[in-house]
Amino acid sequence: MAQKVGEHKSRGSSRARSPMALVTRGVEAEGRGALALRRTTSEYRAAAEEQAARVREEIEAALVVARDTREAIERRIASELHAPPVPPGGVREQAPRRKALRRAHPRKVRH
Repeated sequence: MAQKVGEHKSRGSSRARSPMALVTRGVEAEGRGALALRRTTSEYRAAAEEQAARVREEIEAALVVARDTREAIERRIASELHAPPVPPGGVREQAPRRKALRRAHPRKVRH
């Protein structure tokens, strides 16, 4: 333990951190096609900008659909507000008539 006081031991393998190891693995991988080289910052930035543009387009499309839906709802509400009133006893009068018909003509019960 006393011998290890002055030594610096890094976590992980030193091979993974050395630039030569990355280059060597990249060169070996090109022949096999197993590992790809890292992308540059500009490639990441371009990919992020493309994704941001796609997301903006999707948001704009969703906003157009939402506006159209809202306008349709507002038109329907406005048309129903200006529609003639329902005559008294319109729909409510039909239910008692149906009840009376059922009482007058009861269904046959099968045994």
